[in-house]
Amino acid sequence: MFKDIEELFVYRNYSIKQVLEKIDLGAKGIVIVVDEVKKLIGTITDGDIRRAILKGYNLESVIENIINYSPIYATLDMTKEEVKDLFIKKAVKEIPLVNSNGQIIDLISISDILLPDGKENSVVIMAGGLGTRLEHLTKEIPKPMLRVGQDPMLQHIISNFKQYGYNNILISVNYKAEIIENYFQDGFAYGVKINYIKENKRLGTAGGIKLAEDYLDKPFFVINGDIFTNLNVQNMMEFHKNSEFDITVGVRKHTFHIPYGVIDAENNLINSVKEKPSIDYLINAGVYCINPDLIKYIPKDTYFEITDLINICIKNGFKIGSYEIKEYWMDIGKIEDYNKVNEDIYDLVCCDKKGE
Repeated sequence: MFKDIEELFVYRNYSIKQVLEKIDLGAKGIVIVVDEVKKLIGTITDGDIRRAILKGYNLESVIENIINYSPIYATLDMTKEEVKDLFIKKAVKEIPLVNSNGQIIDLISISDILLPDGKENSVVIMAGGLGTRLEHLTKEIPKPMLRVGQDPMLQHIISNFKQYGYNNILISVNYKAEIIENYFQDGFAYGVKINYIKENKRLGTAGGIKLAEDYLDKPFFVINGDIFTNLNVQNMMEFHKNSEFDITVGVRKHTFHIPYGVIDAENNLINSVKEKPSIDYLINAGVYCINPDLIKYIPKDTYFEITDLINICIKNGFKIGSYEIKEYWMDIGKIEDYNKVNEDIYDLVCCDKKGE
């Protein structure tokens, strides 16, 4: 279902340019022509506009003569099977839904009907970063679209959640967003439902979550778009719920090797010497389970990191837990990390196939 259906509304006196702006905003390839009381008049697709331009229309032309005045639509009294038949017989991807008065109340996507509902928990993927540490690799494409093996890193993230039944995906985009949107579109080809959260400026991880607030009414995942992992996300969500945490932070054990002998001394008296010891730390792995009632602590339209949210929640007495990720995990922050995960991908794929 569409988040804010009025974002897709246009009127007969609109120009082609105004309609194109609406199509770009809605990212559905279609807008709905309505009257002053939101009754359905017709539809216009990006294909309709291309054909109009070829006929000689320009960006300032009024849309009245290119409207499809006989649009396919569904009504509230139709069953899911009847709506499904509409999609199949008419070979369309989106169908407006109207009430008994003919007023638009929603836009149904083919993925809403043909894909399984999946689990109730959404997945928010942060894919708007610049990836500057990867230098020339991200000058033309956003970092989550870098290929790991044969597929973009973002596709691996989506596939890992999908295999556990989490197919409601929200992707927060900013830098070169059109590349991601054009590749994945509504997610139907990948067996998931994708909605895009568009950051007009960089908002940080938590700031991006705030934009997705209307979609999130159950505990949800957040993952950075530069994380490559085969984490069992089902186990993590069950742990989050069973532990009754408000936020669960995926953590990774990181061992720091000191290349020297370490002296333990007090008042110039040496108590012990440890030769090249190792120290274990738990580091933030960029994967989280979060309860939706915490979103109210995130300010609107403000750069806000998820660490800021975590610290505020700790101060307010919420339960913040950790879940150790023992599966393969790599934060692709540097070129060396990217090269390493591409070396490892073959073994990971082979292992997955052997386990099937």
